[in-house]
Amino acid sequence: MINSQLVQRISSLPPLPQTVTEIEKAYADPNVDVKKVAAIVEKDPMVVADLLKLLNSAFYGLRKEITSVEQAVALLGMKSVKDLVINLSLRNMLRTNLSPYGITSEEFAKISEFQSMLAQRYMRAVNPAKVEKIRLLALLQEIGKIVIADELLREGEDAPFRAELEAGWDIREIERNYIDATTAEVSGAMLRHWEFDAAITDLIQWADIPNQADGDAKEEAWVLRLASEAVSVRQPLSEKTKKRALNLALKAGLPDEPLKEAMEELTERWNA
Repeated sequence: MINSQLVQRISSLPPLPQTVTEIEKAYADPNVDVKKVAAIVEKDPMVVADLLKLLNSAFYGLRKEITSVEQAVALLGMKSVKDLVINLSLRNMLRTNLSPYGITSEEFAKISEFQSMLAQRYMRAVNPAKVEKIRLLALLQEIGKIVIADELLREGEDAPFRAELEAGWDIREIERNYIDATTAEVSGAMLRHWEFDAAITDLIQWADIPNQADGDAKEEAWVLRLASEAVSVRQPLSEKTKKRALNLALKAGLPDEPLKEAMEELTERWNA
């Protein structure tokens, strides 16, 4: 259960950026076109800059330089760009000091992107019909760390929290000891505050206990958990975290070979 201070912090979060609400509305229109989506995104110069920087990075490895939002939408598709824009908009709105987790904002962004890429690649082997759905879930599942880090800094508990992380203790247990909640729970509460679809908020929270997830949600919950384990904030794609993810996949009765292949591919890109 989230403590009262954190509940108050979440309830005082600013409303969703206009870019998010407009692009969600546009995407729901079956007649929306590339130009319309691009026009919405272009109203937010910071998101445009971040989007183009991301797409032209080694992370995406595109052969052709992306120089406009319209080009990005045409190349990646409206759903992919919509998910990226939502993620970038929320991160820009909630920029904060993530030092309690021992990472910078840039490193946090990279971790979120790699968790999403791993989740998508692995989901293709588990259930190809859910690949599109898992992208945004994986991009947003760690957003709660922004609020948790801010709360730890406010309370002056950032140093001991980070020391326990560096000692190798389980991150979920540490979070629960300090704020009575985990990242998944806080992320879900934040997204509920912004009135995201219940399917998104519930699935993200199930990532803590995927074995207890409802039948239809179990696959997504496990894939989210595996992505967060493998690409952890403390040791992303290390041999230790990759082994942990593989062991969890076997425990869940999920195929381990596609996960291993996806992690090895992304490890190369992480170190590039």
